[in-house]
Parts: sequence; structure tokens; C-alpha cells
Amino acid sequence: MTNIKDILVLSDLDNTLLTAEHGIPAYNLQMIKKFQELGGNFTIATGRSIESIAHYLDKLELSAPAIVYNGGVIYDFKNKMYIIKETLPESAKKALQIIRENFPDVGTEIMCDNNRLYMIRENAYTFKHVEDESLSYVNTDVSSIKNNWIRVLFADRNSRLLELQEFCKTLPFDDIEFIMTGTIYFEMVPKGISKGSGLRKLCDAMNIDIKDTVAIGDYYNDIEILQTAGLSVCVDNAPQDIKNICHAVVPKCTDGGVGHLLAQIIKSSMT
Repeated sequence: MTNIKDILVLSDLDNTLLTAEHGIPAYNLQMIKKFQELGGNFTIATGRSIESIAHYLDKLELSAPAIVYNGGVIYDFKNKMYIIKETLPESAKKALQIIRENFPDVGTEIMCDNNRLYMIRENAYTFKHVEDESLSYVNTDVSSIKNNWIRVLFADRNSRLLELQEFCKTLPFDDIEFIMTGTIYFEMVPKGISKGSGLRKLCDAMNIDIKDTVAIGDYYNDIEILQTAGLSVCVDNAPQDIKNICHAVVPKCTDGGVGHLLAQIIKSSMT
């Protein structure tokens, strides 16, 4: 058994570690603290922004840099510094123009490398996004944004985003990718960026063997990190096809699934 001090556990946030409605279950916080006291490293791998994550750090301590923006950024919250920062190519502007011409009703947000969120098209779903994550933002148009883009987020009802997803498959851009990050969220990110690529870069930065990593998630934007980590785990509220690629399934998010995983790791390390 690997020494617990060599283990890095990475958890997705939404519907894995926490829910927007209920926050972080007490059992998760209890076991994260115990795992870290024993020397284990715990961090998060999420599509959320740096600002959004910061709201939880009064309760949640991270003992390693976090993977944010679905792998576009690795950020060290302890030292308040970027480890990795990937940005979208210029072609993203043309892609967004085409998308907006064909889907003018879909809510659209752009996150930039100055850690600012720019609202391009508001709707009920973008309102839910900024409300759930307590995000500040600036209403503006695309031409007014001068900073580099990290990601573009589209928000709408699931059926509309599935139409958008199919449309994006026809776009002639080979340096950007599109990924469904929730039932009502769909994102444009740089080519080759995922939580899995973020994990490989984080392991290199920390000099950690990837076989000593454990990833836990619940949704399709977690697939790459689940396939990359040494041990893949999902919470019971995950779709069945996510469960099928994991080594183990723990109780659902609201029942403290992350805490149950850490308890199992601690128990195994002591036998």
C-alpha cells in the first residue's frame, strides 16, 4: 500500500464534493481534515472559477494547487499564484461569432485571464450560474474585451445545448474543443485541455507519480481525469456510463461520498 503521504486526491466540486443548495456535507469536511492531518494531499479539479472556489476556502483547506476551468488553469490558492494558465486561440472569436449568429438566445459568458467574467448574453440560466457560484461579472460586448479568453460558457436548457453541441461538431476549428460540463452548461476551451491534462501537469509540477493519484467525479467533464488518475471513483448520483469507467462507486454527494472515499483510503493505509 502506498504511504498516505504520497497520495493526492482530487475531487470535482459540483454534485461531487458539494451542491449549490446544501454546500459541503459535514462528513466530507471532517474526513478531508483527518486525511490531511495524516499527511495526505487533497485538492479539487473543477470547471469553476478561482473566485467561485475562494468562497469555500474558509471551511475547506487545499493542500495542493487546484485544477480549475476544467484544466485550463492550475492555481495555488495558498500562495495566490498561477502554476499553469492556458488561453483560447484567436479562432475562438470567429467560432463565437458563428455560434451567436445561429444561437442568439443562448446565454453566453467569457472568462478571461484577468480573472474577470464578462456577460455577453444574459438569460435565466446564466443568472442561475452567477447566483449559485456567487460570481461578480461585467455586462459588455465581445469587442470591448481586451484580455485573453480562458473559456466561453454557454448556458441554456439541456435540449437547446444538445442542439448547440451538434452544431459545434460541424465548425471548422481544430484548435478549440467543446464540452458539456453540466446539464445546462456547455463550454468552449482550448484544444487538448481537460481535467486529465491538468492532472498530468499538476503531477509534473509536484513531482508526484500519477499512479498515486485518486480522482472522484460525477459528470462527463470528469471522464479524462477519471481515465488518467491511478484510481477512479464516482459518487452514486453519477450517470451509469460514468460509473462504468470507474474503479469504485461511493455514496452520493449529499451523503458525503468524498468523505467515504477518504475514510476507505485511511483505513487501507493502516492495514
